[in-house]
Amino acid sequence: MKKIDVLNNLVDHIELDRIRKLPVTEKFKLYEYVKLIYTEAEYACKEGIKQLEKSPNYTINKTYNLFAMLIVNLGDYDLVKEIIVNYGKNFETSDIYYAQITITGMGLLMIEKNFDPDAIYHFLMNLLGTDFLIENLHTTANADDLETEGFKLDSTIKYKPFEGDIRKLKYDLLALLKIRHDKGMDYVTDIINKKYGNAELAFFFNMLDSKSEEVLEYLNQEFMEKENRRTRLIAAGAYALLKERSILSAHYLFNSIIGKYSRFDKRKEEIDNEIDTRLKEIDK
Repeated sequence: MKKIDVLNNLVDHIELDRIRKLPVTEKFKLYEYVKLIYTEAEYACKEGIKQLEKSPNYTINKTYNLFAMLIVNLGDYDLVKEIIVNYGKNFETSDIYYAQITITGMGLLMIEKNFDPDAIYHFLMNLLGTDFLIENLHTTANADDLETEGFKLDSTIKYKPFEGDIRKLKYDLLALLKIRHDKGMDYVTDIINKKYGNAELAFFFNMLDSKSEEVLEYLNQEFMEKENRRTRLIAAGAYALLKERSILSAHYLFNSIIGKYSRFDKRKEEIDNEIDTRLKEIDK
């Protein structure tokens, strides 16, 4: 994909008005995120993007930490972009949280696509609006003039609590995905349609299984626009089953829809144990 196409695609996923209409005081706070991303882009240019985990700023903020971790470890630009967009959807009423997610996520995606640090800086600055930059920030727009130490970032974003049945549903979907990997498509299809007993999952699974990659992708995009996060989670689970996504990538994708930070120190064995518990109930 050409870099201009990358930029157009990113803008297609940004609600620009939600950022540009923010009060001036909030934009000054967002400018700290722009500075952070510029600094990390320079680090990635010198050390390599896979070395972002060694940056002194890697754990400076939970949102940055999560997205940088995904960029480094998943190695799937489209998936990480989807995860970032999902996190943004959790904030229908908080424009400042939405803006923090957007600037951090889109900036890291540009780093992944090897944009020059100055190009990333200018792109993210423009999200704040030229009137603010000229009249309030009084910036020359020259990145060389930046003070890039002691970033003043807002505290950790607070996500809306999710119900216990949502957590169970997430691990059910991961268990079904493990069955898909271990026993094949026909086996898991039979479970979904005859044994599992979730009519909504059966609906989305059968709708997406359209024998057309183009229709599958189109419908998935439409289903991901649903307002109810439980519905989006089920539709994403159906998509993950049909695309045979990895357990790890699906875990982070589902968390982005639910709206929760992943524990960076959570051992894979813990996730596997929870999946195995649900597996025993589903595939008796």
